[in-house]
Amino acid sequence: MLRHDSAALADAFVRMPFATVSAADTTNSVRPPAATVRHEIRVVSNGQRVGVVRADVMLGRLVAKSALDSGLEEAVVVRGRAVTGDLAGLPAAGAAGVANWATHGRVAYRSLHGPLLEGRSVVAAVPRRSIDAAVRSKQWRIAAAGVLTVATVGLAALLLLLRRRGVSRSVYGTRSPMAVLGDVVAAADDPRGLLPVLLETAVSAVDAAGGYAVWDGDRIAETGVEPPASRPMTLELDPDTTEGDRRIVLFPRRVAFSPEEREVATSLVVEGRIALENARLHNIVRRQAVTDELTDLANRRRFMEVLQQEVARARRFDLALGLVLFDLDHFKQINDRFGHQAGDEVLRRVADVVRERVRETDLPARVGGEEFAVVLSGTDVKGAAALAENLRRDLSTLVHVRGGRHWRVTASFGVADLGPESGLEELIAGADRALYRAKAEGRDRVSLEPLAPR
Repeated sequence: MLRHDSAALADAFVRMPFATVSAADTTNSVRPPAATVRHEIRVVSNGQRVGVVRADVMLGRLVAKSALDSGLEEAVVVRGRAVTGDLAGLPAAGAAGVANWATHGRVAYRSLHGPLLEGRSVVAAVPRRSIDAAVRSKQWRIAAAGVLTVATVGLAALLLLLRRRGVSRSVYGTRSPMAVLGDVVAAADDPRGLLPVLLETAVSAVDAAGGYAVWDGDRIAETGVEPPASRPMTLELDPDTTEGDRRIVLFPRRVAFSPEEREVATSLVVEGRIALENARLHNIVRRQAVTDELTDLANRRRFMEVLQQEVARARRFDLALGLVLFDLDHFKQINDRFGHQAGDEVLRRVADVVRERVRETDLPARVGGEEFAVVLSGTDVKGAAALAENLRRDLSTLVHVRGGRHWRVTASFGVADLGPESGLEELIAGADRALYRAKAEGRDRVSLEPLAPR
């Protein structure tokens, strides 16, 4: 600048599609267009000003290179309000990077703003009428994040060059309600667990004052408030069900929802019904994979999975772990004498008795034809033996054979616990040895594997 070497100055700076950096030995310049952000740095040498470096960032060009439609508008923000373009006067309050609703000139906008330069921000806004339920809201949010990213990258390069000072880069953006719902649906297998997510998504999609969700007649989730004298909107989640009342109720911020809002909510609930049905089917398939069909107890696969987990947990935290194996005595004779239907009824009744006796933290399972098991976390061999003895008495008094009025159902039990040096295989083998001893000693009894020293 001191030499007035314009060629050297031109080589020192860059031109980009969205920004122009220039230098001159005078402060006189043409005022930039309204959609341009200008930042100037005065250059001083020996106490005297010798020139100025200007960076002009053209917001219009940034947006033109994005995937947004013509409904998006952008502006520079100073002290919480837009000061350029058609959005001049639009409030840009709230946290940066968080989408907000704002009204300007009787038009409602969905806006997103973030830092651009010292004392200034950039805001991207879309008229509400231009937002298509879920698709367009996602488009403008992603593109707005791109605007902030590109602008900040360009200015970071400028300031690094001029003042050797970095500018951190941030990407702002939020996700559309459908995207959030999709992620939850992909991972969920509990229809009831999806209701709070579906409710929050519906409230956000139509900007409702609040609402609640009902599942089989129970109100299991609610949010926001119910304004007085408002006309709520009821969305049936499963109109064909015979199991109970399943619906979402939304409260408008005004007296009633507009036709457009009702259309958005209806579309969302259609997706929600599909999600709920998928979750229900997924839950059925998952349950069938780990549940014995006849008794509704855990099957052998689930039993082995849980037992392996409990052995690892007992090892890690130095906890007791008990295992009970039992086998119905002379069960083949029940099938041969009274038929397989009677035998199946006995197995189902045995499962009912076991469920009533064990704790919620225990795992009862049917591991074979007439063979059952109970995994007892936090229980040593003495505690497991006490449970086994109670089960033995319950089975002999509560389970009966249809058609076998005088037939007494009994079972033999083997009990073991996890020793300090034993593992999964040793635990099963110990309970199995005890079970065979009980059978060899006359059946209808409980046998313990020798106590493991702890």
